[in-house]
Amino acid sequence: MQPVMPLTDFEIDGADDVEDLGEIPFTAEDRQRPPEAGASPSAAHAPAPSPADDDGPGHARKEWRKQQQPGRAPRGAVRALRITAGIRADINAKVSMPLAIAGGIWEARDPLCGGTFVRQRPDIADALTDIICESADLVAFFTGPGGAFMKYLNLGAALWPVIEVAAAHHVYHTIAVEAPGSDAEAMTGRYAA
Repeated sequence: MQPVMPLTDFEIDGADDVEDLGEIPFTAEDRQRPPEAGASPSAAHAPAPSPADDDGPGHARKEWRKQQQPGRAPRGAVRALRITAGIRADINAKVSMPLAIAGGIWEARDPLCGGTFVRQRPDIADALTDIICESADLVAFFTGPGGAFMKYLNLGAALWPVIEVAAAHHVYHTIAVEAPGSDAEAMTGRYAA
């Protein structure tokens, strides 16, 4: 028998470093443990189970599936979602709106690629709607009483002007900040608005 090695470099210097939690009380497991295995004193007087009483693990028996509770879905089974046409149309519209906005911006910057995206937007929205309708969590996100999607959409709308200016200034370089007193400022003062 090999000694147990700690996973860390933690060392115990004395009895003060260790807290004794006492004896662990056993309940249902006490009946299956022999008294010498550390069972509680009350379980030591219980009769030990015979090997004939042990049927083995439940899932190993042939009739296990038939013994499950009727009307209850087996573990791991996915319950089918009930998606009405109205819910599906709502999700499709909520997915389609950001795609249309992004596609319009892309099309203005790159007519070939962005235009292709805009033409494909309905099919993309339908495909994304199919994926969303498969997940109860995503359906709840888009249609739930908390309106989580609308909160994120409102945040996006509030951030949009900042994103536009940052993209124009740092990505597209179409906006430049002129220093005060520059020629550009003097030029704008010469023309009437």
